[in-house]
Amino acid sequence: MNIEIWHIDRPPRQSSPFFLQHILAHTLNIPANLVNIARGEFGKPYLVDMPECQFNLSHSNEKMVIAVGFNIDIGIDIETIKPRRNLDGLVKKCFSPIEQAHWQSLSEDQQMTLFYEFWTRKEALVKGIGRGIAIGLQNCEINVVNQNDFLRLPHGDESSWHTHLFDTQQKNYCGAIAVNQNHVTFQHKNWVNYFPLIT
Repeated sequence: MNIEIWHIDRPPRQSSPFFLQHILAHTLNIPANLVNIARGEFGKPYLVDMPECQFNLSHSNEKMVIAVGFNIDIGIDIETIKPRRNLDGLVKKCFSPIEQAHWQSLSEDQQMTLFYEFWTRKEALVKGIGRGIAIGLQNCEINVVNQNDFLRLPHGDESSWHTHLFDTQQKNYCGAIAVNQNHVTFQHKNWVNYFPLIT
C-alpha cells in the first residue's frame, strides 16, 4: 500500500483547499473543478464521488503536508518545533501515566523532541479516525518501546493503527502519519516539481 506525502511551502495568499483540490485532481487525473469534497459528521473531509481515495492535510507556519492513499484511513500532522511555556501541563493533560513516566526520565532536550513526536503521532491518529481530539489524547497510549504502535485506544482498535514519523524536509518541524494498515510505503512529492506554474 503506497501513500503519497505532498510537501508544500505555502504561499500566504493561497488557501489549503486550493492545494488539496489540485493534488487530488492530479492523483485522480480529473479537472480540479470536478473534485467534490464534503465533510463527515465530525468534520473529516472526504471525496463525495470517490470515497475510496483517502486524504488528510496539516500545516504549521509556512509548511503544509497532504497525504493521499486508496482504501486506507489516513491522518497526518506537522508541527513547528518550538519551546512551550507550559510543557509539563500539556504532558499531564495529553499523555497517559506510562507516557508521562517515560517523558520524565529523559533529559530536557530529549523531552522537547519526544513531546513533538508523541504529539504529532496522537494528532495524526485522531485525524485518521475522524473524531478529533475529543476522544482524549491521553487515552491514545503509545507503546514507549515500539513507538509506531499503540497500547490502548478509546475505540479498542489499537492493533490496527500505526504511526510513522516522516522527513519534513525542513529543520524545526516534526511530522507523523497514522494509518490503519500494517504494510505501507511512502512516496514524497514536492508541489513545485509537479505544479511549477501554479503558485
